[in-house]
Amino acid sequence: MANIKDCPGFETFGADVKEARKVKQLSRKTLAEQVNIDWRYLANIENKGQHPSVQVFLELMSLLASG
Repeated sequence: MANIKDCPGFETFGADVKEARKVKQLSRKTLAEQVNIDWRYLANIENKGQHPSVQVFLELMSLLASG
């Protein structure tokens, strides 16, 4: 498993997801449903720095990066 030191710039991923979700005025539950994950998994990504799977990462980026 990759160590956070091996992924520079990824340290703030969870906080970035949380901020983007709030800018889009999405609840954690709503975003989790759109990505088809449990809201607690999303909470762990946002608050505890849990690394998402590649698929979840791509789906989050797709939903949150779009204008």
